[in-house]
Amino acid sequence: MASSATMATATPAAAAGCGNPKLKVWYDSDQYGTYLKAWFKSSDGCRTKVFNLLGQIYCTNPSKKVYEKNTSGRAPVETETKALPPKNKCKSFTAYAKIVYYPNAEFDDRWSWKWGDYPA
Repeated sequence: MASSATMATATPAAAAGCGNPKLKVWYDSDQYGTYLKAWFKSSDGCRTKVFNLLGQIYCTNPSKKVYEKNTSGRAPVETETKALPPKNKCKSFTAYAKIVYYPNAEFDDRWSWKWGDYPA
């Protein structure tokens, strides 16, 4: 499990308090089984314009894109929540997100995790 983050440009004053995108996961269960749901969001406390927030999640074995959503607007913003494949179809994931704040502050991050754990 690994996480890495980079910032492409210096943060302008308009994007102060804004930073890396966040990946959120939630395990839910009912009488039919356990479900893993995921979404991406802007940094907590950020209140500037978001030109684009893109989130992608891949199943690592077999290698397959299972989530790709984007959004924009005034922060806080978040992408649509989506259920990911069950454990018997995908045992581990990698994710990538990139966010661009007004006027030109870019941040990205990567995560990996196994089904049943949380992204790191």
